[in-house]
Amino acid sequence: MRSPFRIFIFLALLFAATTAGASTQGKSSFLIPPYLLDVTTESATVAFKLSAPGSAAVIVEKENESSCFQSDASGQYHFVPIDGLVPGRVYPYRIVLGTPGDKNDAIDDGQAIRTATLPGKSFSFAVFGDPRPGDSGTNRNHRDIVEAIGMVDPEFAIILGDMVDDGASHMLWHDFFDIEKDLLKRTAVFPVVGDNDVAEGKGVYGAYFPRLKNGCYRFEWGGIQFYALNVWGARGGQKKRAFDETSEQYRWFVRELEKPESKQAPFRIVFMHDPVKISRGRSSQVLEGVWAPAFEKYHIDVAFASWHLYERSHDQGVNYIISGGAGAEIIWLNADPAYPSQAEANVHHFCKVDVSPGAMDIQAIAIDGTVLDAITLTPQNRSRTSVNDVNDIALTAKRVQKEILISPGENLPQIPLWLFSTDCDFCRRILRRLLPQLAEIHQVAFKVHYFDLALEASYDLFLNAGAEFGRQDADLPAIFIGDSVLGGKSEITGKLPTEIREFLRNPAQYQSRAIVPFQQTLDTKRLSENTFNALTVGLILGAGLLDGLNPCAFTTIIFLISYLTLLGASERKIVYTGGLFSLSVFVTYLLIGLFFHQSIAWMVNHEGIARGVHLILLLIVIGLAVFSLMDLLNALSGKPDRSVLRLPHSLRQSIENRIRIFADNQTALTLSTIVLGVVISGMELSCTGQVYIPIIAMLAQPQYRITAFSYLILYNIAFIAPLVTVFILAFFGKVSARWNRTKSYRVYIKLGYVVFFAAMIVIMSANGL
Repeated sequence: MRSPFRIFIFLALLFAATTAGASTQGKSSFLIPPYLLDVTTESATVAFKLSAPGSAAVIVEKENESSCFQSDASGQYHFVPIDGLVPGRVYPYRIVLGTPGDKNDAIDDGQAIRTATLPGKSFSFAVFGDPRPGDSGTNRNHRDIVEAIGMVDPEFAIILGDMVDDGASHMLWHDFFDIEKDLLKRTAVFPVVGDNDVAEGKGVYGAYFPRLKNGCYRFEWGGIQFYALNVWGARGGQKKRAFDETSEQYRWFVRELEKPESKQAPFRIVFMHDPVKISRGRSSQVLEGVWAPAFEKYHIDVAFASWHLYERSHDQGVNYIISGGAGAEIIWLNADPAYPSQAEANVHHFCKVDVSPGAMDIQAIAIDGTVLDAITLTPQNRSRTSVNDVNDIALTAKRVQKEILISPGENLPQIPLWLFSTDCDFCRRILRRLLPQLAEIHQVAFKVHYFDLALEASYDLFLNAGAEFGRQDADLPAIFIGDSVLGGKSEITGKLPTEIREFLRNPAQYQSRAIVPFQQTLDTKRLSENTFNALTVGLILGAGLLDGLNPCAFTTIIFLISYLTLLGASERKIVYTGGLFSLSVFVTYLLIGLFFHQSIAWMVNHEGIARGVHLILLLIVIGLAVFSLMDLLNALSGKPDRSVLRLPHSLRQSIENRIRIFADNQTALTLSTIVLGVVISGMELSCTGQVYIPIIAMLAQPQYRITAFSYLILYNIAFIAPLVTVFILAFFGKVSARWNRTKSYRVYIKLGYVVFFAAMIVIMSANGL
């Protein structure tokens, strides 16, 4: 009896296992269970991924009838559009695998579509970022966050990127959806990608979220406008042209905000991966300089972004909320004293947002249900600023400026100043040496608003600030501090310490009389015209000559003399080379002047190349200058045999032969001379002075274009005059070498060397080298 009984038990277990296996196999037909995309008031998309290619359909329950929506795909990925829905309703749905009539394949696990509500209706949504495991190496935090979000049952969820550790791995995406499945089967999802999702261009996120292939997008829910931005690598990894003010994304954003539905919306919400404003983290200068002013100008209420913590701050009417605590490790950096947050927390969390007529409540909720922060927003009064009113000057300033905090310690009294400069030697010394030294000596902090006059808008801002401070004749670089304007090296070095002492004597009184620029919009066009009309031919020629006799030009002269010496050229070659080089510098510098701002933009985008070339040339020039000076001292002391640059006879003979061959090659000589002129022009671009900028500014004005172009020609002629002089001296030096036989002439040569170097020392001192 025992044997048949055992057989019976065995068969029963086998049947149960087979039945369970069949059931499991039916459920495992999904590699990714259903989730909801692109939900509107009247439509939605049901997405899922099958374990094997096959057909599928979605059965939607509409009141007392069912509607079948067949998938157009027959592979593994299915995105089934559902239409004909009604706003603010709940529609249960089920998935049918294979033939829709086969009821055995219908899968119903509590899925439902909740359509977007109409304006004026209440709704809620969740926001969270960085749900990936990260350095924690576990999905536990992500699972706990999803469970906590499910308890509040939001209509939709916004995910701020970095959903997986490696966006190129389908397996990790499967894990992500496995954790999210209970939430997303009835909660629509609106994501953006992070740098981990992009995975250096190898990310497969587009297979699961097709809309993200296009980057940015907009959606509406209850009359609230939401804008998803594609910014995931603003500090590296993503090219600036994808998100700067010239990008298609920025133009799209402005077009969307100019639409009537955006202007009439009670709230406008932006969400992206990289933060625009953050205290305990790092943001990109491009985002701060471009997107923050746009958010302010178009009255964005909330900008959500992700970083490994919770933080809320407020700046110029915009609430910046960082929510990146949905899974990855928490990162707690030192707070920026120049930009404090209003609330912060270093725990895993998500944000719950409840929207009701006339109000929006935002809560940050920890995994255990603790409310970390709460804020209630009401619709902004958009009549406070039109897009073309006086605040535009402040927004423009905010867009183009760089904010630099120079502080030798924490909690020091802070002095704001506005610095306008070009990329000159003393301009760099102000930021790198002068201000840090003064801050250390006086134990103060400087909040520097830096404006590069190479940027087109900065010149108008410089004129506007000058008019507000009551001084238009300030030399460059110029510092606006307190109620004073300090222009040029002598004023800045002489009077800036006095300003600091006045501030420390009575900070409250100093700040009360301080002028904050860009509070009123002035007629900068008229100011620019007045400055331009004050220029004279003599002033332009003198400015061009002085700008040519600067440290950059002195470096060029040393390089040029060494070049001619090594070339060993004849008088004819010197004339040819000198003329061609001077012409190359003239034409290049003229073109730079005509396309000044485009040239600067190119140099900024290729900063590494420019720095590399500049460093190589600088090292060569310094070496040649030192060796040439040593040879000069040996020659003056009657010891020419000790020449440092004197090579061994065999090596010198080989080099001379090669140089002679090179010099005889007209094509090679021509090309090298032109290239050298272009390179030198690029080096000297940072050495332009105060007269050059007004000329460039007026080239864009049709009524002044001819005059400005003529001034630019005169300026460039004066600018290359020192270079032409060098070639003339080299030519006559070559000629005079044939009849230099007398002792008195050698005395004149030595005296000439002394005068030359004395003049160079005076020029260098005058230019602050």
